Amino acid sequence: MVKVFQDTDKEFYMDGYHKDNLDMAKKVVTKDWDMIFVYDGYEGSGKSVKAMQDAFYCDPTLDLKRIVFNPKDFQNAVKVAEKYQAIVYDEAYGGLSSRSAMGAVNRALVKMLTVIRAKNLFIFVVLPCFFDLDRYVAVWRSRALVHIYTNEGFQRGFFEFYNTDRKLSLYMLGKKFYEYKKGRPNFRGRFYNTYVVNEKHYRKKKNNTSIQIEDETRYERVASKMKDKLTLITKNIKKKYPELSERQIAQLLDVTQPSIGRYLSFKKQ
Repeated sequence: MVKVFQDTDKEFYMDGYHKDNLDMAKKVVTKDWDMIFVYDGYEGSGKSVKAMQDAFYCDPTLDLKRIVFNPKDFQNAVKVAEKYQAIVYDEAYGGLSSRSAMGAVNRALVKMLTVIRAKNLFIFVVLPCFFDLDRYVAVWRSRALVHIYTNEGFQRGFFEFYNTDRKLSLYMLGKKFYEYKKGRPNFRGRFYNTYVVNEKHYRKKKNNTSIQIEDETRYERVASKMKDKLTLITKNIKKKYPELSERQIAQLLDVTQPSIGRYLSFKKQ
């Protein structure tokens, strides 16, 4: 049993083999390495709880400030983190389910890898599917994969551990059809639904981020549609009235002149 000192007097169980691997990581990170761990599984399987438990074990100073749910907050957390601290980069509801959002996650990770290495940080990445992770991060920079699953009776609290070699094999053999059965874990273990931070505050922060992500996504969709319409209108005006300058078209549409230049050169992907 591992004692939890933050916001609760509870204890949480940790599998012995898993603890040995985290103990090794805690020693290795002091030798100028970083430690990036990936946690995946179905929504509601408990992957966030397990990642937070492991992060807390590696860094007992972990708090909600370093449990983040979007690329911007992740980058800020990495920048202000102190040496050997842990950051949990968790999924917000609906945030990682889309291809564009997953792309943002990958870009944020790759962008911050140099800083993560320089500060020797523990990074715990929580996402629905390991195979959607950037290949460089998934194969070469992450140290291990912890795949969370339920048993045949949908009971939570089970995981599979893949070290660097087993994780590489799983990615190469299972990526095409997203098949976890193509890989062989080093071991399987159990964990229990014990929060190492205040659960109410955690859920509130995650929910608020989810709402923010939905608002931003909705705005981006509207903005994209408006850009498509203005591009079409601008090109039609230019075609019908070639004598008009970009400044005159901008005045006609009540937009800035640089925008007209962008609309005229814009090609829809």
